[in-house]
Amino acid sequence: MFNAVASLMGYLMNFIYGITQNYGLAIILFTILIKLLLLPLTIKQQKSLAKTQELQPLVQELQRKYGNDQQKFAEEYQKLLKEKNMNMMSGMGCSGCLIQLIQIPIIFGMLYMMASPLTNILKLDMAEIEKYKQEVQEIKKQEAIVAIKNNASNYTEQELEELLKKAEETDYMSGRYYEIEILDRMNIIDMDFLGINLCDITIYNKTNWVLWIIPVLSCLCTFITTKLMPKPNQPMANNAKPEDKSMVPSASDMPMPDMRVMNAMMPIMTGYVAAIVPQGVGLYWVTSNLIGVIQQVVLKKKLPNTKKDV
Repeated sequence: MFNAVASLMGYLMNFIYGITQNYGLAIILFTILIKLLLLPLTIKQQKSLAKTQELQPLVQELQRKYGNDQQKFAEEYQKLLKEKNMNMMSGMGCSGCLIQLIQIPIIFGMLYMMASPLTNILKLDMAEIEKYKQEVQEIKKQEAIVAIKNNASNYTEQELEELLKKAEETDYMSGRYYEIEILDRMNIIDMDFLGINLCDITIYNKTNWVLWIIPVLSCLCTFITTKLMPKPNQPMANNAKPEDKSMVPSASDMPMPDMRVMNAMMPIMTGYVAAIVPQGVGLYWVTSNLIGVIQQVVLKKKLPNTKKDV
């Protein structure tokens, strides 16, 4: 499924690159277009979370009145949802999660597309890709042999022979991102963007501090985005007076999904992903998250009273 999504996205990316002739700029413009396409879902998510926020005080009141009568509480809760034109999923704050789940194929499709740009963006056939692959394989093999011979004085004759044999037999193009390396080595696309080689992977070049800029920015932007998102109020159990807590249903009685764990993990996960994938993919994450921050700020101003839409 993700490969199919990646292939479709590749047509759009190919079109943008044809106009810009700059891979980094094409990634940025592509990300902006994708975020614009997802904007209706983002707005719906904001409204859904705002509805859940408005519902919480009313639910808390029901908890105070019917905390010891679970059946009555459930009946009144269903009536409340019906009055507010909401269903159980939205009442529990799940619709926002579902909207995020809908975006998963798009996100992974983007990652697949950028991991295999020759296939998905440039639309080269397998025979042509294999030809390039063999050429780069030979280039890397010769580089390894030259490097070994330049340091021949450091090895015994037997060690040198073993190293040269290993260099001859090693498959240098077996990695997940070999298509990106072909782009870089064969100069099919200029992968330099503001002094950063979009082929480089941070985790393999830990000493190059420049390559940590994108993972750190990606993590930071995701953190800001999660902080700007509207969050449902805490269940009444957290606010109830000690003497009232016995009347409050437990979390298992009325599950209210808490997105705090997800919000805490997302920046870490995003930063980690940006560090283990080529910089081009990380650039997508940073751009996407920066746009997400802008969207959240604008939507908060444009939809401050989302409760009126309920």
